[in-house]
Amino acid sequence: MTLIYLGCAWIAGIFSGAGFSPPPALLFTGLAPLPFLCRPGQSRKTVVVVSLCIFAFFGGALYFQSVQPIIDEAHLAFYNDRGTVAVRGLVSAEPEIRDRTTHLRLSASALKLDGGWHEVSGTVLLFVPRYPGYSYGDELMVTGELETPPQLDDFDYPAYLARQGILATMLYPKIEVTSSGRGFKPLAWVYSVRNSMSQTLAQVLPEPQASLAQGITLGIRSNIPA
Repeated sequence: MTLIYLGCAWIAGIFSGAGFSPPPALLFTGLAPLPFLCRPGQSRKTVVVVSLCIFAFFGGALYFQSVQPIIDEAHLAFYNDRGTVAVRGLVSAEPEIRDRTTHLRLSASALKLDGGWHEVSGTVLLFVPRYPGYSYGDELMVTGELETPPQLDDFDYPAYLARQGILATMLYPKIEVTSSGRGFKPLAWVYSVRNSMSQTLAQVLPEPQASLAQGITLGIRSNIPA
């Protein structure tokens, strides 16, 4: 049970870290229950668990803050909503194919602005036509407008993407494939096997059973009927 308490405190701290930035000194509040160890009749285990949970809570909040990207000139999102730019990067995940569009995650390495290339980091979600197709490991140069993800009426889309490390989007950019096969080889093999299995399911099962099987067994949900 102790591990469950600590895990819950850690997770609660991470969620709390999204709403406030605690000073590191708050970690020391975990020491506050320790004097009760000297109190007669007090369960030492309870005191220690409470102390550790306090450490875990504020540790989770501080961890969340520490992994948040710094948005400066070296981060892609710094250039959101500033007009047309060119970005070089790598397709860092398997393309997500929809009915009419494809979503590509591009891990940026450089950005061209005012005639010169600058090293940057960060991931942009590209919305591109379904054809031609692109693959994991493709190195692209895309030209378009970086945009801050929009807030939808009943859905916090920016927060949803931020949890995946995506702070910028680009709609239907001009795309040039500069090279292919640049991704992590074992991961490329996994994607290849998954695509082969998906095609096999599509051949042997009718719809919508094929799409449901792809979603349940392979995690491919793009073909599941709405």
